Amino acid sequence: MVTQLDIEQYVEDVNKKTGRSHYFIDLYFPSLNIGIECDEAYHKRQSKNDKVREVTIFDILYEIKANAYEIIRIDVTKGFDDLLKSIDETVEKIKQRINEVKPPKWNVETAEEYYKNKTIISVSDRQGFNTISKTCNILFNTSRNETSGGASRAYFSLPNFKGTHLEGYKMWFPKLAIQTKDENGKKKLIAATNTGWNNELVEEGSIIIERNDKSKSYKQDGKKRIVFVKYKDPLGYDEYKFVGIFKLHKINNGTAYFKRIEKECALLKK
Repeated sequence: MVTQLDIEQYVEDVNKKTGRSHYFIDLYFPSLNIGIECDEAYHKRQSKNDKVREVTIFDILYEIKANAYEIIRIDVTKGFDDLLKSIDETVEKIKQRINEVKPPKWNVETAEEYYKNKTIISVSDRQGFNTISKTCNILFNTSRNETSGGASRAYFSLPNFKGTHLEGYKMWFPKLAIQTKDENGKKKLIAATNTGWNNELVEEGSIIIERNDKSKSYKQDGKKRIVFVKYKDPLGYDEYKFVGIFKLHKINNGTAYFKRIEKECALLKK
């Protein structure tokens, strides 16, 4: 039986015990409430912080699960034979938990099904969208046709926002710049489009930095932006993920800084 899993599971720190808003678990099985953490050399150097993080994740998951959250740590700095042994032991623990819990088979839920009865979308929602038009249709009751053979606009208004709580808001689907390194090992950004737009999502997703390599004098309209960024899901498919509502914070030397003002957005239903 294949049970549901999540790679890089988002866990919100509702108690704010450490000053951080959230954490990520390397591999998480929701139906088993088991988390797997791969301990690299970096983790060993900050073992104290990792222990606090482990307890915090345990507390958060324990509040929403009837069975206790169990963390399995795999030391990937050991030799090959030891690593294989750890992996085999982990697999056996997972099989044992499956026999104990008897979780339902993995049901792949579509975006339409996931948001059918929801009234808001949150940054903690795992469900993404494979096209811009589908995002608008599912969340905001539009009737946009899929664009075939061409790219959809990344920044636009939706007509049915008029007269609602979203009047004046805009949709934004920025492509993030590709991060690489120059010959000196320093971070280098390559614009994701041939039009020169260069976007970064920084500070744990709370700030978007935008500039255009081909134009240093573009104007901003100051509108609130409902933002979805493209990312790859655990199976390697491109999807758009909601990262919040942003508003222009400042412009400095042709670079615009947008600050997240909301982590949730109310949806428009029929």
